[in-house]
Amino acid sequence: MARTLNLIPSAIIFLVSFITLIGCTSDYETELSSAASHTQQGWQHYRLGDYTQALISFERAINTDPEYADAHNGVGWSHLSLSLSIPLIQEAFQNAIRYDSSNTDAWVGLANVLYLRNKDSSDFNAAIRAIDNALQSDGQEYLYRHDYQSEADLFAMKAACYFYLGEIQKAKQEIDKALVIDEQNRTVNVLQNLLKE
Repeated sequence: MARTLNLIPSAIIFLVSFITLIGCTSDYETELSSAASHTQQGWQHYRLGDYTQALISFERAINTDPEYADAHNGVGWSHLSLSLSIPLIQEAFQNAIRYDSSNTDAWVGLANVLYLRNKDSSDFNAAIRAIDNALQSDGQEYLYRHDYQSEADLFAMKAACYFYLGEIQKAKQEIDKALVIDEQNRTVNVLQNLLKE
């Protein structure tokens, strides 16, 4: 009987540990599901042009799962669309890339921030590298969900970077790549006119 009584506390400890483990797994799965749900809501608000509500949804996702890459990406695009602080926008895109380096949308966002910041020529060079990372990434499912319609837009941005760096021949090469994809791209047409002057 004494031996049976000694087994009861061990059995209880095992049972409590097992239930706790199951509960933690379920909580983790719920957190991921919730982060994905908040992020999806954020993109819905973003597509409707409600960038403030999108930002709130993306922040909720990050509060649920701080490493949810696409939520950081959404924070970056929402901040960019609301014309908020460049350092915050850059940090959001860098976080998205840190947690998922195949998030092409975040690479494009980072390129945008660097292009807009244009403190010096290093920003244009870094923007070009970010665009190249987007074009070479395996995460094409992330690209063109919003703001950009095709690779022509990315080649146009690279052309603009090269133009401001004074590398006119490289700018023309990127314009040619964009025109193969989309002859009517407005940004490319503007750049072409600048290069003719």
